[in-house]
Amino acid sequence: MASMTGEQIKEHLERYLGFEANRARLLTEAKASTEIATYWERRGLGKLDEQTYAALAKAALVSGLVGRQKLSDMIFRIATSNPKDIDLTEVVGEITGLVFEHQKTLNLSRNRASCINAHLNVLEPNRSLPQVYSPFLGIDELKKVVSRSNALLKRDVANSFDFLKWIKETHDLLSEVSFGEQAEERHHELEDTMGRKGLISRKAISTYLKQWELFATEKLGPIFSIEIKEGDASPLTGRLNDLENGVARTWTTMLSDITEARSSAVFQRRATAVTNQLTSSVALRNIDNYELEITGRPLKIQLTPEVTEDVISQFVKAMKAQFLVYAGKGLFNVSLQSGKSVVTASLANASKPDLKKIEEILLELI
Repeated sequence: MASMTGEQIKEHLERYLGFEANRARLLTEAKASTEIATYWERRGLGKLDEQTYAALAKAALVSGLVGRQKLSDMIFRIATSNPKDIDLTEVVGEITGLVFEHQKTLNLSRNRASCINAHLNVLEPNRSLPQVYSPFLGIDELKKVVSRSNALLKRDVANSFDFLKWIKETHDLLSEVSFGEQAEERHHELEDTMGRKGLISRKAISTYLKQWELFATEKLGPIFSIEIKEGDASPLTGRLNDLENGVARTWTTMLSDITEARSSAVFQRRATAVTNQLTSSVALRNIDNYELEITGRPLKIQLTPEVTEDVISQFVKAMKAQFLVYAGKGLFNVSLQSGKSVVTASLANASKPDLKKIEEILLELI
């Protein structure tokens, strides 16, 4: 049986999380690309090269208006030269249905990553922990949680009992920085601001614990002689294994799955959004694109001529809501469609002050 420090466990879990997220992305993109190729050719739309099928798959798997717009634009551009009289709006809907299960797999991966990263962040006493939680904790309270974080990293974990205890105490630290007395007070003080980023709601904390326990024991449990049975693995692991080892869907199965997906309430909402986007294609073709900068980081903005101050106000609310679940790294991307008005903005490594700058820029552009 191996012995590891808390810091070594954290580093291993970080690597496993990155590997899993990359595996989820590559497997879903590869399967979706192969299935779109089958659909495209059996639907009588001709034959495309592998790169184009891969591009269609990536667009279909992106959530939100930007992904839907990209998918529909690609399909209309690629398929309009085809002589067959085919309803391309229907094609967009069917491809969306075709990749629906793959989107669910990616969502599972993203949700799991959010839960795990929240725990890993409290094990960053010199960086993420003070950066995220200093607005909610007093100086003395922050020193205490930083000390506890350091102690968890330095602890020797020699057996299954130690390992399970370490998992629980890491989660307890996350819970306490989210629900401590001063954090609760600041919850109310900052209720209408962006200051709550990083705090986890009481309703969600049990899900965070379950995901954290599943992930840690699934990845490192065997090292500490913890037997992982098939039923103990997370749903995501099962889905990824099926994608990697499962038999490809036949054309008949694809048609059946498309029909089943289209009866789903979640899909109905997405399909309606796709249809609305396509019916406003004239506005989208007239969209204005702006490439700007905020402190050296590229800011990309898209606006249709119909955008008003009221639409910008709606967009700002959506942007603040999205920021609450933004990890603080990578591309911060927000989209809003209101009637024929469309606003999108994307910025890498966004921070809270950037939101005000984006709002000011948008108001200058309309």
